[in-house]
Amino acid sequence: MLAAVLEDVGRMVLKELPKPTIKKYEVLVRVKACGICQTDYSAYTGRRTNWTPPIILGHEISGIIEEVGEEVKGWNPGDEVVLSPVISCGECDNCRLGLEHYCRNGKVIGGEGQKVVLPGGFAEYVAVPTSVLYKKPKNVSFDSAALTEPLAGSYKGMIEYSNLRLGEDVVIIGAGAMGLLLLELAVAGGAGNTIVIDVVDERLEKAKELGATHTINSKIINPKEAVYDIIPNGPDIVFEAAGVLEAAKLAFELTRRGTRINMFGVIIPGTIPISPAEIHFNETRVDASFSVNPRVMTKVISLLEKRKVDPGKIITHKFPLTEIDKALLAMELPERIKVVINP
Repeated sequence: MLAAVLEDVGRMVLKELPKPTIKKYEVLVRVKACGICQTDYSAYTGRRTNWTPPIILGHEISGIIEEVGEEVKGWNPGDEVVLSPVISCGECDNCRLGLEHYCRNGKVIGGEGQKVVLPGGFAEYVAVPTSVLYKKPKNVSFDSAALTEPLAGSYKGMIEYSNLRLGEDVVIIGAGAMGLLLLELAVAGGAGNTIVIDVVDERLEKAKELGATHTINSKIINPKEAVYDIIPNGPDIVFEAAGVLEAAKLAFELTRRGTRINMFGVIIPGTIPISPAEIHFNETRVDASFSVNPRVMTKVISLLEKRKVDPGKIITHKFPLTEIDKALLAMELPERIKVVINP
């Protein structure tokens, strides 16, 4: 099979490798689409260092089952599937508490968050256990379905952790892929004002297309003043989805009494100044959302099937696996939102 192997920082090499051999409880999936996550790109650029070369990245995967192991039941060649990247043991204390993404014996397919990283979706084939498989709805394209995992992570943050309620005012800092998926969920969940802040006009235009009631270019106008001009009483929820420390700082600056903050995007080292006293007296609720679990994957696939959200709307660039170098260059484009590889 053809695979893109990250052999060192900045060195992604296309190679012919043996097709994976499946174990008796695994299936072989022919990858139809795989999204490039910012964490993938951070590994490529060296910004992320928690990986060991050589590695096949890519954890946002949809495809078709080509072969099933001898002990596999309920799955057949030809089934169209979505993959969760998280492989949990199901037996440790965290798994039994429903926190499979905290699994003490966990593995991850092509991503990060676990010590054991298995080959991912920047390849023509991937071998996976049946525990990570979900049926792809027939009315959803492979490209859209590949973004189930980031959508599920957004659902966990917006709906389950930050508890969006009907009519609440939401501010999302960052109009990249994750920020726009959060926006789609906020709109579908009945948010009141949905305000998106970014520094790239093209991304803010996409936010308007996806239902943002207001957009703010923070490079041009003061974002706090602009937010409070729109909602004088302040936001109910603020999501940091830009991935930079300045956005995390702004999230706290936008709060009023009772605001709920979700630190969703910053995964790089660093600190920001915050006041414990202000958090105390304002009863600021600070949360975060990392990775996915079977519950939110199942919930989001239902939303996709019912056409309540469509993550495919944020895809701006698509490339065959043979043009992985062009796909990585596209990650630097200011207008880029989501890049998808089609092996």
